[in-house]
Amino acid sequence: MPELPEVEVARRSVEAWLGGQVVIHAELPASRVVRGNGLAGALVDRRIVEVQRRGKWLRLGLDDGRALFSHLGMTGKWVRRERSTPKLPYERARLDGKSASVRYLDPRLFGRLELFAEGEAPRAFDELGPDPLLDGLGGLGAALAKTSRPIKVALLDQTLLAGIGNIQATEALWRARLDPRQRANRMTKAEVKRLARGLLATLAYTLSVEDSDEISYVEEAGADNPFRVYGREGEPCPRCKAALTRLVQAGRSTFYCAACLKPSDGDRP
Repeated sequence: MPELPEVEVARRSVEAWLGGQVVIHAELPASRVVRGNGLAGALVDRRIVEVQRRGKWLRLGLDDGRALFSHLGMTGKWVRRERSTPKLPYERARLDGKSASVRYLDPRLFGRLELFAEGEAPRAFDELGPDPLLDGLGGLGAALAKTSRPIKVALLDQTLLAGIGNIQATEALWRARLDPRQRANRMTKAEVKRLARGLLATLAYTLSVEDSDEISYVEEAGADNPFRVYGREGEPCPRCKAALTRLVQAGRSTFYCAACLKPSDGDRP
């Protein structure tokens, strides 16, 4: 599932392909993904003046003040093709500029494309918490102190921290040597600092290994798994070589190393 790094890669790609260009052709038939009718007509002859990301959302700003918001859902991705390329499997939208044809693919139809007037946005976008790359993690401790949920579950709350999903949370907790079952409001200041470092480290790592024109998600058939512990139940921990453990939290798989969890290292607030 696309998380902050994958969506940031998508932002960079779409900006390179369409940023500053006028949309000369568009196809956005109404579907579970494309919300609203007449989007193609609204986009044609409009210049894309900016491509922004916040959390797992993309915002394509137009020269008339409106914006096309894109959420990739579970399987969505933006790809570039020649303008002569026929419609692709699972293609839900197409935006052509002078030099590129950009297609939105979404096999499972959980993504979202919707046009909003100037100053407006999807409710879920407005409710996003701080973005680690845009806003930093200075408020992480205060946010976690407000919830008694397990750390891993709390990190998946997009109103608490935007862009972190199951994979990034799993990887960050392993890097920080934190037990994913620990209550968020029982973390020490030192543990919060370790978690913040772990989050920034795994985001940077994922961006470095996935930065390409066309991402393959780890869940896709035949795709490589670049992550240290995610999806590696029973394999040796990269740090201590003990077997990695899998548990289910809030319906999602968590992978961690019980052998190298670091004991609490300070007084709790």
